[in-house]
Amino acid sequence: MLQFDGAIGSLGLRRIGALAALALAMAMPARAAGLVTIVEGEATIVDGARTMIASEGLKLPDDVILRTGARTGLVRVEWADGTVADFGPDTQAMINPTGFAARGGRAPSVYLLRGWVKQAGTASTASGAFVSPRLDLLPFKGTIVAQVAADETWVFAENGALQLVERDVKAAAPVALKPGEVYSRAGAAKGAVAPRPTPAQMQKVPRGFRDTLPLRTAALKDRQVEPRLAAPVSYGELREWLLAPEPTLRRQFPRRFAARARDNTFRAALVEQLGSHPEWERLLFPERFLPPSAPR
Repeated sequence: MLQFDGAIGSLGLRRIGALAALALAMAMPARAAGLVTIVEGEATIVDGARTMIASEGLKLPDDVILRTGARTGLVRVEWADGTVADFGPDTQAMINPTGFAARGGRAPSVYLLRGWVKQAGTASTASGAFVSPRLDLLPFKGTIVAQVAADETWVFAENGALQLVERDVKAAAPVALKPGEVYSRAGAAKGAVAPRPTPAQMQKVPRGFRDTLPLRTAALKDRQVEPRLAAPVSYGELREWLLAPEPTLRRQFPRRFAARARDNTFRAALVEQLGSHPEWERLLFPERFLPPSAPR
């Protein structure tokens, strides 16, 4: 049988923001860094203005974007806490996305904007939470396979029970999945649980997800990998993220990609599409935010 393994001064606001960030950091356990352990095919890691070729042994800072191509077989990221995520072809994901509140006491390990992930924890340790535009998957023990597309989101509980929450449904209650069940949701419609995936869903699952692959953290954790740089990310390559339905992500992009805004082509595209991502206005046109001149 085939299984898939307000009214306060700006200084006061800054102080309050800093205290809130500190409180959030103290409330959450330390985040384990991700480690790239398997690369089959082409994939890149976008860390602000720097784009790197995904390489085995590469340690990943928080908030990096993993991009795979249509012909990518599989890219695996492992965490020291036992979480494992395999990413399939044509996928856009963020590793250790910051800014999200803890889910089930754990910070999210993956934000899947589009594409495929197979995520697992160990028998004794729950996997970190998984977030996507349409749903939150709470920390779980077992293995899941998920796809996020423009017209469909679905999660297969390959083994182990789990709970998920529909993110854009008012007063949504957690949805429980038993081992073998699948949750499917077409667009923004309310999702449903079925006892097993459809043949069409199973046929789409990446071939790389069908094998049980050994963990490689122990063999690679001490390897010193010099990042191999690729061409800086273009506006078109980043556009899906710039338009992502996540204010907590979008607010950080002007700071993280400020260096790319100095590229004339990238800047021109930002200006042309400014109405779609207005959070860039302060960086692009700081003069618009200067205080009025004092009367003479």
